[in-house]
Amino acid sequence: MPRHRRSAIVGATPLLNERSRMMKAAVLHALGEAPSYEGFAEPTPNKDEALVSVKAASLKNSDKMMADGSHYDSRRQLPAVVGLDGVGVLEDGTRVYCGGPRPPFGTMAEKTVVPRTFCLPVPDAVDDLTAAALPNPAMSSWLALAWRARLEPGETVLILGATGVAGRLAVQLARHLGAGRVVGAGRDAEALEALVDLGADATIRLEGSDSELEEAFAGPARDGGYDVVLDYLWGRPTEALVAALTGHDVTAESRRTRLIQIGEMAGPIIKLPAAALRSSGLEVMGSGGGSIPPAAIFETFPRLWELAAGGELRIDAEPVPLTDVAEAWQRSNLSGRRLVLIP
Repeated sequence: MPRHRRSAIVGATPLLNERSRMMKAAVLHALGEAPSYEGFAEPTPNKDEALVSVKAASLKNSDKMMADGSHYDSRRQLPAVVGLDGVGVLEDGTRVYCGGPRPPFGTMAEKTVVPRTFCLPVPDAVDDLTAAALPNPAMSSWLALAWRARLEPGETVLILGATGVAGRLAVQLARHLGAGRVVGAGRDAEALEALVDLGADATIRLEGSDSELEEAFAGPARDGGYDVVLDYLWGRPTEALVAALTGHDVTAESRRTRLIQIGEMAGPIIKLPAAALRSSGLEVMGSGGGSIPPAAIFETFPRLWELAAGGELRIDAEPVPLTDVAEAWQRSNLSGRRLVLIP
């Protein structure tokens, strides 16, 4: 079933002339609907852009949010090709990870066009599937931990949404970056059990009433507390966590807890009582495209490639032909698996 439509400026496929060539792509015609596999005019790069023959492009929550109009940077001129990043080959044969395609072009296509500065070489030891699936979720975790939270060795990290693709990587990266204790929270009991093998010391199942959820967070909080929280969920789980951290004893010593807001899978809004900030060491900050300097992003890539090449980062990726993009777009319950579209 198509999702609720949102308004958009509807235009035409890029103008064709006798020299224009067509390619196959995942084309979006209306916000809130799944893209379709069809023909689209091939892009022509400008002076500071590169033409990329795409080999693989991951399907992420951010791609879907861009396409349904709920993302803060959603495109409004349609039709357009979906896809924010991917792996491909430049005209000189260099294999690169790339992002930031110029609208109306996206990476879920045979070809795309991106800024040359956002073409990063991929080591031979990292295959296309991994290179397409890993950067976005791994980068969100690494930058939140190392750059926003300034994680210190030995600190305790709580990950809200630890059973998703980014959350599973966050468990691994928190351990790699020196966390002394890692706690993963999610709804899927089986997926929570698997987190122990990835480096989690404890897990919290996000179920039950508000008071039960609050108590589930309060238990580990009393046992040393949380230094850093990576929040991929927001919504009700975050409200319960804030309630658990809210102090009730004016003589109690506060503990600094840096909550890094990354995603909103459980809802875009929370109620934040003023008392929660006055009676605890809670600090709330975001981690995303507008809060991270580009230099930090580019500096992180070589370290992620090194970990991936050495088998120290594990991600479950499933290849899907681009021809099946409409069906893949509607799939849910992926249990921490990332779909990667192959043109």
